[in-house]
Amino acid sequence: MSRKITPVILAGGIGSRLWPLSRKAMPKQFLPLLSDESLLQSTLKRVTGSQFNAPILVCNEAHRFIAKSQALDVSKNVTLLLEPEGKNTAPAIALAAEYAQKNGLLGPLLVMPADHYICDFEKLLARLDDAVALAEAQQLVTFAITPTEPHTGYGYIRQGPPLHRDGCYKVAEFKEKPVLKLAEQYIASGEFSWNSGMFLFFADVYLSELKRFAPKIASSIAQAASFTEDLGFLRPNADILKTCPSDSIDYAILERSENVAMLPVDLTWSDVGSFSALSKIANKDQFGNYLGSQGVSIDSENNLLISEADHTIAALGIRNKAIIHTHDATLVADKKALDKLPELLKQLAQRDNDKLTHHQAVFRPWGNYRTLVESVGFKVKKIIVNCGAKLSTQRHHHRAEHWVVVSGIASVHVGDDKFELGADQSCYIAAQQIHSLANCHDEPLIVIEVQTGAILDESDIERFEDEYGRE
Repeated sequence: MSRKITPVILAGGIGSRLWPLSRKAMPKQFLPLLSDESLLQSTLKRVTGSQFNAPILVCNEAHRFIAKSQALDVSKNVTLLLEPEGKNTAPAIALAAEYAQKNGLLGPLLVMPADHYICDFEKLLARLDDAVALAEAQQLVTFAITPTEPHTGYGYIRQGPPLHRDGCYKVAEFKEKPVLKLAEQYIASGEFSWNSGMFLFFADVYLSELKRFAPKIASSIAQAASFTEDLGFLRPNADILKTCPSDSIDYAILERSENVAMLPVDLTWSDVGSFSALSKIANKDQFGNYLGSQGVSIDSENNLLISEADHTIAALGIRNKAIIHTHDATLVADKKALDKLPELLKQLAQRDNDKLTHHQAVFRPWGNYRTLVESVGFKVKKIIVNCGAKLSTQRHHHRAEHWVVVSGIASVHVGDDKFELGADQSCYIAAQQIHSLANCHDEPLIVIEVQTGAILDESDIERFEDEYGRE
């Protein structure tokens, strides 16, 4: 039994307003947007103090391997709780609450999105005692951000009567994202704060309020919470979860319950929900340009230049532009027009939906691969195999492969032959040959794979043996 605070990190978002950096297969919480670490890793690092239990990370089934890889880089003790499909925040939090109750985590839950930016989290830590005291009084506590401007991209919370703890209040009402004039009125009144999406409450209190206001969600989650473990992941009953309604904690509970308290915190905070938001918090040069690690500029002001890997963006005589370059797409926009990005993506979806979904890096249970070059009849990949990991024993009907080892030692099985390859050594796998690749050593294995053939996508895989249970 533990009465420490248990962090619950919600990592199910998509972040479409940050396309082409953020994709459905690699959403913004897994991207290193503001430093060398991802937003998820920054969030996990905030809750490593002695007052916390190991965090519960709730993420989508599709992102489980990248979530696990990034989480384990920060902490070796993270509970990875999978959702087979996103059902919004109310069911996701309920799954974590059910898990906490079943595993003797009796202290409060600190719920946080995985994809927010906070540079002074110690201010919230300083208010945890007040938040816990409110939670012990059966309150659902929401951390409200002291606003710095009339922002139209955030929801707002109106302050109600004061509570017995200094600086704590009942919630009078929640307000949707306002138009600018209304947001200005909110700020001028001094009664409103931004809705941060961070909460603190006890699991049993949350589940009780969920049962009261959203009984269908509560019932579905209670039935689905027969967790099974698989490769270090915890899975609820997927068939039952399919019937669970989708709703946010705000709509399902907070806007309807009378047991909601707000605790204003003066954080330097952003939900990093758009390139406009990213531009405000990114480090800039003396002319207001964010250049990233590769950008250069002359006679240019107030630009946002972001590129992947070693690609250089050179800006000459431009102002107020966002130029976002990835391996397969480039966004060029006037910064004032960035709010129309969703409309642009609707057009893109009609032409090439894959550009909205897939990213250059693809994570697997054994490591990851990155497509470097692709054209008619050939594809080149960089494959990284983790220490002690093994790809499935498989064959391809329509393509041949060449493997060239860059570093590490590859344990290779091709047909009846088994052998090892070191750096600068290679082998050939013909179409129809059964083969496998493993890393049995203590350093990562890096391999360049050259595919040739008529069909080069992932559908041309016939698996015979797989440590990870894939078909």
